[in-house]
Amino acid sequence: MSSSIPTPTKFDDKFGSVSESYKNFRTTYNDELYSIIDSYCDEKRDLAIDIGAGSGQATVKLAKYFKKVIGKKSIKICRKGRQCEYRLSAAEKIDLPTGSVDLITVATAVHWFNLPVFYEESKRLLRENGSLIIWCYNLFEIKNDESQKIFENPHQTKHIQNGYADIKPTFDNTIRKNITVETLMPIDSLIGMISSLSSYLAYIKEGNKDVLPDFKQSLMDILKITECNSKVIEVKFPIYIILSKNRH
Repeated sequence: MSSSIPTPTKFDDKFGSVSESYKNFRTTYNDELYSIIDSYCDEKRDLAIDIGAGSGQATVKLAKYFKKVIGKKSIKICRKGRQCEYRLSAAEKIDLPTGSVDLITVATAVHWFNLPVFYEESKRLLRENGSLIIWCYNLFEIKNDESQKIFENPHQTKHIQNGYADIKPTFDNTIRKNITVETLMPIDSLIGMISSLSSYLAYIKEGNKDVLPDFKQSLMDILKITECNSKVIEVKFPIYIILSKNRH
């Protein structure tokens, strides 16, 4: 099925001018997520591929558990790490041998894919008992009622809104887990992270007003602060994880 998918010849950077913000401000996933991945995978760990790797934050972390990790990147600026490399590729057509991959991961990116074709390509790539692990983090909650009321994302991807409930890999054995990341953030980091969201970029491209300067000022007023670099915002990120095994 993957043969009809063209091989990219030009890098399609979905985040364009905010690639640097993506790298600097996107939330990092916590140790609990990687512990779940570690527990789910069996002992053969020669090769993992991280598709839609973004800045490579998960790619680099996976290198702790696998001999080699290939990130299929979605922005131009990526983290460097031992045992890691980045390649340009369509998610639905990966230039690797059949049955050569132990783990495929997709972090908050699978909603961009042609899902039926991607699932078939995953089955081709994964060896027997190899794992496909997909996750996303939902719109964060600010742990301050007044602050939360003034924030809304007017263009959030519908798949992420429902915690990937409608993302259903075509594997016979699929399970779901939910965890939460809690962190303290400076206001400037929070604003930077929101500015890097593809949904917010789409909102601005539609001609809507950039509401982030007003949002930033409102947060500062509510919290009665003048300094934006102190870690004063308590933020919660729900993470929804889908785990599947390739068993024939």
